[in-house]
Amino acid sequence: MSSNSPKKLILITALLSLIPLSTAQYLPQVSNNFISTFWHKLTTANTSNNSLTTAAPSPSVSKLPKPPLATYKNFDIVIYGDELQGICAAISAKKTLGKTGKVVLIRSNSENVALGGLLTRSGLAYLDYDKTPDWQYRPYSQCFLNFLKKAKVVEACVAPDKATKAMKEMLEAAGIVVISNASLTPYVENRKIKFVQIDDTNIRVKAAAFIDTTQDAELARKAGVPYYLGFASQNPQLWDETIATSIVPTVTGLSIYEFKKIESKILFNRQKMAKIKTKIQADQAPIDAKFTLKKFRLPIIKTYKDGYINRSIALAGAYHIHRKHSFNLDLSSVFLFDKLNICRVGQRELSLNGFLFKYNSQKVREIENNNFQPTQDMITEMQELEAWLRKMSGKDVKVILPSEVYIRHSLNITDVVDPLTGKEILQGGTSAENSIGTFSYEFDFRGGVKGLGINYLPLPRYNFGIESALAKNVNNLAVVGRSSGYIGIAVAVARIQTMSIYQGQAIGVAAAMANQKGIPLNQITSAEVREKLEQLTGKKTKLRGENRTGGRDYSHVK
Repeated sequence: MSSNSPKKLILITALLSLIPLSTAQYLPQVSNNFISTFWHKLTTANTSNNSLTTAAPSPSVSKLPKPPLATYKNFDIVIYGDELQGICAAISAKKTLGKTGKVVLIRSNSENVALGGLLTRSGLAYLDYDKTPDWQYRPYSQCFLNFLKKAKVVEACVAPDKATKAMKEMLEAAGIVVISNASLTPYVENRKIKFVQIDDTNIRVKAAAFIDTTQDAELARKAGVPYYLGFASQNPQLWDETIATSIVPTVTGLSIYEFKKIESKILFNRQKMAKIKTKIQADQAPIDAKFTLKKFRLPIIKTYKDGYINRSIALAGAYHIHRKHSFNLDLSSVFLFDKLNICRVGQRELSLNGFLFKYNSQKVREIENNNFQPTQDMITEMQELEAWLRKMSGKDVKVILPSEVYIRHSLNITDVVDPLTGKEILQGGTSAENSIGTFSYEFDFRGGVKGLGINYLPLPRYNFGIESALAKNVNNLAVVGRSSGYIGIAVAVARIQTMSIYQGQAIGVAAAMANQKGIPLNQITSAEVREKLEQLTGKKTKLRGENRTGGRDYSHVK
């Protein structure tokens, strides 16, 4: 820290001490700009024995640091992480507690870094909507709908700047205190987080409940909650296998019409199309090549007013031939230009999602520990893409990288009240008493998972609750997001952002109810939360989970 840091520390501590917590709810932003240290060495798996689960060491109260004049701040609920599910958790907790409720959202990012994680810093513009009929009218979807309205989403695509603005407005309207630039270390005693310390300060934060909405369950892992790496919960040998990681760039200088023209040049070039088809068939197994070449001659389709998708692999095929890349991620190349989700996010500005980088779980954890920064592979490939698009279009195209990469999966916590399994999802999900809603989306293994051995999966429609997010042996902790308590192949669908947002809203209600009742968070049930959500929103829940196994044998799915 700089020589001025002690003065800043004394100043902000004094300022925080002067702010009555009863009025803190009215502050739109409280930030610790002097804090600059980030947690770079998060616990990773001990791969020497290929163990299924790995536990981060639980901090011991006997080893507490001895900062001068430790300052304690008390809240009802602490949310750590600024993904949209965390923002919805904070807002629903505050709404449930009422005006006197004290809710704080803490994030490790600096104050000038955009709120929102995946939807902003990772550039994930194309929204994956729930495929359950009438999801818009259910209690658990109302925070998401409010976000869509605030972010001025035309239909299915969100611009990062509008997403950030919307999240700020939502937090301010709810009276949520936000602390930026603050990495947390939890201290666990008697199976609960006694307090969290803001690293490199003497500030300790106490609360009745803590909700971890970071992508990689950072707070939970530091609190000693064990976790599975990769797909070890499906097969012990798959601990180092995971779904592909992406970079989602914004391409400027091209309209969607001009982008379609590039594809058309390829689709109507018979010689080039034949060459692409031959290459794919040579690089892939017959069953995979058949899937890849599906709709081979069909052009980009408009799926929404502001969104489009590639139906054909032809555009990607032409680029792969240009770059001499394999069309098989199990071979020499770690990169695959897949069929794209395309968003029109501005005038001659397109967001492209479909550039896959196949890394193992260990490499993905390295990226997470490096603040989700793009790898050199990604930077190089996007430079090559920019040059190719310029050549193909004759336009002054620029490929702009987001500040963070889009990681689909790395780990899942274990030791939750009731994990959600892939088998349950296929059979319609959790029982009514353990459900707050229904979700539907494809099992999405972008880039494939080597060794998984599961070839056909139906579109699931399954009930879900809060129990898979509640830590079992840290009584006042919940984990919401892709790293929640998902077993087997469950994460391939449960990781979808919309699902996390639904659950985040519900967990916020659960944390507030636990505080009001004076009981541990992990004793609150989905049935209680479902009833409370209906009261808060005036909407009625309909549980619509269905067994989609269709008589097929899924005994190998966990």
